[in-house]
Amino acid sequence: MTIRKTSALATAYLLSVAAVLLIAGCGGSGSGGTTTSSPAGPAETGTVGLIFTDKPTEDFSAIRLNVIKAVLIGDDGQETLFDGEKSIDLLNLTNFNEPIIFGEVRAGMYTKLRLVIDDLELVPHDSGNSIFPSLPANGKIDLLDPSGIPVLPGRNLLIEIDMDANKSIKITGAGNSGKYQFRPVVKASFMDGGLPEKLARVAGVVSEIFDDSAGSFLLCDIETPTSCLTVNTADGTCLFDNEGLPTSFAGLAVDDQVVVVGSYQRDLEIELNALIIEIGGNAEQVKGTVVSTPVDGSFLLLMNDGTEIVVELQDGTKFFDADGEIGPGSIVLGVDIEVEGVQPTKANAEDPDIVRAALIFVEGEQDEQLSGTIIEPVDADTRSFGLTPADSSDTCVRVNDDAAVLLVDVAAAEVTMGEFGDLAAGQFVDLFGVTNLTDSCFEANEVIVEVVSDGS
Repeated sequence: MTIRKTSALATAYLLSVAAVLLIAGCGGSGSGGTTTSSPAGPAETGTVGLIFTDKPTEDFSAIRLNVIKAVLIGDDGQETLFDGEKSIDLLNLTNFNEPIIFGEVRAGMYTKLRLVIDDLELVPHDSGNSIFPSLPANGKIDLLDPSGIPVLPGRNLLIEIDMDANKSIKITGAGNSGKYQFRPVVKASFMDGGLPEKLARVAGVVSEIFDDSAGSFLLCDIETPTSCLTVNTADGTCLFDNEGLPTSFAGLAVDDQVVVVGSYQRDLEIELNALIIEIGGNAEQVKGTVVSTPVDGSFLLLMNDGTEIVVELQDGTKFFDADGEIGPGSIVLGVDIEVEGVQPTKANAEDPDIVRAALIFVEGEQDEQLSGTIIEPVDADTRSFGLTPADSSDTCVRVNDDAAVLLVDVAAAEVTMGEFGDLAAGQFVDLFGVTNLTDSCFEANEVIVEVVSDGS
């Protein structure tokens, strides 16, 4: 089965996401399909896939933005990856990634990826009025990599955009006078052959069910019906109906709206191996803290908006954390989770709210944040420097080898992927990481430096 190439830019070849092993427990219709290979594209073009993800934040119940354009820009011209409208709720992408576009572009070396967004909405937990921060540079965000962005002939380049709303939304001022500012702390990972770590979550409509042993079907995008891919099931694939109850592959029909969570496989043809399939178009995500011990397959969840909901486990509910698949024993008092599932219709208004879980993702600990001014010594060999925080005594900082260093020009809306050598005494930085309990040094896995454009 193959992706149907039905438009020039809307769909080409989907790129791989980190492999997920499907465990037994639900019955698909087969053990996965086989593929026949075809070239990834003409020699003068490469395939670029653009996917979005986000880091967790508990400050809002939704963070919605509208992407209207994505362009690769180089010395020899530019290539448009996406031109349209794509509405995204970043808080739905904490534990998943969502594909925006996959398309063939002219091979070459590019210097920046330009995103354009025309709307940003922050929805408070208290159901108050939404907040619409102003966007710098009329919504333009330029992501630069000094080493260049290569699109090689016949190769696939995957670009994962981490909007990182938790670091992009800043409050300036205090009390009622506080204002929300959007600064473009947007990280781009350019992966030629590399794979993102998160599961894929893809919503669409069943266009065709294939008569094969793999239990496969064609899934097409709701907003762009010409953009389609083949989904395979296996013995470990779990299907759920529109009430969130287990069902079988026989319960799937053409024109059904579904949500598929799984992993892409790539030989030369790209297909999606389904971990779970939710039928009905009403699957959603709820987040909160476990406040009761699971008993008889259910437990109480205190959601982030302060309300409670009963989580019902199903035959086939999957459990994951950032490292992969885990067991139901991970659901303990006090743990923060995200539940992917369906809230069924209540028989009586006084009945408790419930969500039938297809997948539960156990959240990890969020990074600590430390902000301040870099002071001497700045040591490139040990990747360390001193820091004067705004409200505490001087401390030491070590920057991990794989830490991201982002140079953010707010006024120009440019983000440059930097390195340790770009850090210097006198810079004010926001650090994210953990404090080493042995020597109390802060170990940073991300450094954000606000810089001022030189106007060149």
